[in-house]
Amino acid sequence: MQRVLANSMGNGIDGQRGKNLIKWELTKGRDRKREIPFLRVSLSGHSVIDKLGSGGISMRLREHNFPSLPVGLIGLGSIGSYVAREILKGKVSGVNLLAAADIKTPSSDLLQELRNHSVAVVQSFEALAEFPIQLVVECANQKVVKECADFFLSKGIDLVIMSMGALVQGTFFADLAAKAEERGCHIYIPSGAVGAIDALKAAKLGGLEEVTLTTRKPPRALGKVDGVNLNELREPRTIFEGPATEAVVKFPQNVNVAATISLAGLGPDKTRVRVVADPGIDQNIHEIRARGAFGSLEIRLANRPNPDNPNTSLLACLSVISLLRRIRGAVQIGT
Repeated sequence: MQRVLANSMGNGIDGQRGKNLIKWELTKGRDRKREIPFLRVSLSGHSVIDKLGSGGISMRLREHNFPSLPVGLIGLGSIGSYVAREILKGKVSGVNLLAAADIKTPSSDLLQELRNHSVAVVQSFEALAEFPIQLVVECANQKVVKECADFFLSKGIDLVIMSMGALVQGTFFADLAAKAEERGCHIYIPSGAVGAIDALKAAKLGGLEEVTLTTRKPPRALGKVDGVNLNELREPRTIFEGPATEAVVKFPQNVNVAATISLAGLGPDKTRVRVVADPGIDQNIHEIRARGAFGSLEIRLANRPNPDNPNTSLLACLSVISLLRRIRGAVQIGT
């Protein structure tokens, strides 16, 4: 998960919430009693402290009686409906889904579930701002991200972006990061259908030389590709090879993982992507290779597709739930 923070290290704690939260004096970014560096962030309107200790585990101090986090959801497709149902089942403690937005009417079963839990269903993301939400979870598409991100950040509302391919086009991500810092809110980017994000983020600090992603999918999961009849394939065929900036435009519903890897590592222009249509597989396979001062890394994920949409891996859906739990959790594992 990548997080855009509203404050930087070493500024100390200010404001009434900060005074209530920390019982000992903090100066120049250090706890005088333990001499542990800290990072001040504002999480959904509540001051918290991230302890930056060793071992990859970050303990977070929080206010007592931390309220339930009111959430809005954009998109009720395969990922959005999965996220909604998991929240309604109570799988994310401390998160309350107030409203969901989609221009299409959800299935009758999902609509009934939402109504049973008093979740409002609206047809525009702007309508979500009428509810007292503190976090919006985007599960729609890149176009919606470009339309809604600035809208919510300008209102000081935190944002989870699932269609992260939008973030590696032009200066869009840099502009959003600046807006988040200006408004004191956060952008959260799930790891999606891949792993090794923590490793790439850490390796980047020492210097990365090369990052490549090879994505293999069944032809039916890739949709239509110009110049290629995927239905007639009898053996694997490389249908794209180039930088991540091009991959996310050519395959907006299939290689969002390229954007995630790019943001964690070398950036979209230097991250190489290869997309292979393989009629001999029934899983979405992602292979990541990286090389740098840290050494080398190779990871292979063979993901089962989401039963409701073969274009999406089930792991991508699970990553959103994991992220929401992390936002609400008292213990954070990983960098």
